[in-house]
Amino acid sequence: MKILVISDTHGETDKAEEVVRKHNDIDLIIHLGDYFRDAQKIASEFPHIPVEYIYGNSDFMIGDVPSEKLLEYEGKRIFITHGHRYSVKWDYEKLHRKAIETEADILMFGHTHISELIRAENYLILNPGSISDSRGETGESYAIVEIKEGIMEAKIMHV
Repeated sequence: MKILVISDTHGETDKAEEVVRKHNDIDLIIHLGDYFRDAQKIASEFPHIPVEYIYGNSDFMIGDVPSEKLLEYEGKRIFITHGHRYSVKWDYEKLHRKAIETEADILMFGHTHISELIRAENYLILNPGSISDSRGETGESYAIVEIKEGIMEAKIMHV
């Protein structure tokens, strides 16, 4: 299974759509908020690919869109959140606690617009950065997560 992870598109979906076309073997897209309506737009552009999404701090009139989800694919637990409710601009202590509490194999978040991959003892923490508005030195980014034969690998990619 191949998962494309994006975050913080903020109304700019062109690069996200390019990346989906580039990785034409994607089985799932995860959008980590800001703006969840971009995830809905991407879902309508690529109706053959399931899209999971949550809302972020810049989303309004959210209706029944959740702020976080615990997903399970190929026997792996994936916790997704935007990150603003976990004080991620200061430290990741709350994220580590949440990963342990939910028994997540990987915890994904956004909000900072800076990509990062942390390998803890029993789980990964992944921020794909922003595909349209990077605040890091390496530019716009996204992540690819692959699950094969019970093994999960994650890598950050740059546009």
